[in-house]
Amino acid sequence: MNPHPRTPATLSRRSLMGLSGLALADLLTRQAWAASGQAGDPAEPHFPARAKRMIFILLDGGLSQVDSYDYKPRLQDEHGRELPASIRQPKFTFANRGRIIGSPFAWRQWGANGTWASDLFPEINRRWIDKLCFIHSLHHENEDHTTAMSFLNTGVPRETRPALGSWLTYGLGSDNGNLPAYIDITPKDGRTFPTGFLPSIHGGVPIVRPDRASRDLRWENLQPGFDGQRAHLDFISALNNRRDPLQVELRNRELAFRMQSVAPGIMDLHRESESTRTQYGIGDEHTDEFGRTLLLARRFAEAGVRYITATHSTSRYGNLWDQHANLEKGHRGNAHAVDKPIAGLLHDLEARGLLDDTLVLCGSEFGRTPSRELFDGQMGRDDNGRDHNPHGFTMWMAGGGTQPGYHHGATDDYGFYATRDKVSIHDLHATILRLMGLDHERLTYRHAGRDYRLTDVYGKVVQAILR
Repeated sequence: MNPHPRTPATLSRRSLMGLSGLALADLLTRQAWAASGQAGDPAEPHFPARAKRMIFILLDGGLSQVDSYDYKPRLQDEHGRELPASIRQPKFTFANRGRIIGSPFAWRQWGANGTWASDLFPEINRRWIDKLCFIHSLHHENEDHTTAMSFLNTGVPRETRPALGSWLTYGLGSDNGNLPAYIDITPKDGRTFPTGFLPSIHGGVPIVRPDRASRDLRWENLQPGFDGQRAHLDFISALNNRRDPLQVELRNRELAFRMQSVAPGIMDLHRESESTRTQYGIGDEHTDEFGRTLLLARRFAEAGVRYITATHSTSRYGNLWDQHANLEKGHRGNAHAVDKPIAGLLHDLEARGLLDDTLVLCGSEFGRTPSRELFDGQMGRDDNGRDHNPHGFTMWMAGGGTQPGYHHGATDDYGFYATRDKVSIHDLHATILRLMGLDHERLTYRHAGRDYRLTDVYGKVVQAILR
């Protein structure tokens, strides 16, 4: 016997619970803000914004900067040699004693600017490399995936704090009252970051794949086309009067109802033309999965969602981008899965006039070392693999008021440590907020007796990358 029968009453409760909860939190947030006596509106930018929305393409596991966009010919010249003593730092516990591994990928200069890049991302390089803004000097101190991913998203490695997307929705609100302001597409393990001390309305709404074999994505708690919802809302309205507490419930359930009428149309990728679907790689065995993710990201961005993460969170090549072994096969396969979809997204945004005011960020929680760790004084079982490296890695931005064709910062000759114009994660967050029209020092939230902010007491805007 099914302990949870799908009766009209239970369907109504289940379908309304998730989205009406968001609406309720939104209303309570506004009421609390008004009651607090604080000046200003939490959804009011501090500056004219260069970007209205943001898409974060997260390559989970650690894309190797020295095999993609941080060209280090010295690795080829010194393949097999020990790392020089100058970079054997005891604070790094993975590969500080290893031997140098030359990149297994072919490097050349791409685009009119002659940017050095490997052949991992030919579609992106061929069509977009002159329009990307590279940061080659990102760094932090978190060497494992969990703390690094937390630090990249929230600004702290272990403590539960709001993520960047939550801060942006708190600071700017949504451009579409019928949709959440923060969408998290295919997050790892199906879980998005908690909102921490911010109200739950600012949390990310996950869109997941029901199972590994499914091509379509699913929005949990979405029950489109259920006629009983309308009757349920009408019943509440009939009981209601202006002073009745049901007024709050009615307003929030009405918003949830509107969400459910809008979202299914956005989720239906069959409404796109065949040429657009092909542009993202949908229908191709290798690119279909991430192509659907990024096409959905564009559809939500166009509909007014403020912040969207699109995570490359599944892979047939093992451990996502975390290639401690089989570097060439793993990175090549993963790059093949995302290259055409990313190029398709950039093309689609530009063709629709959205790229100028959409900030696209692409990268991983850290990079990879120029070496393989030693096992008992010998090279590992597979010398074609790299370990974690948070001390110097690369991300790129596109659109949203960033400088096209610009390269900021540098690492040492081996690509191990950021050495010039270093950019911390706090600096990255401060710069993103500035592009979105927010001052990272003024975007605060009072909690437990102190004013919190995304960048804590750190961070500076990297002015050089602003157009």
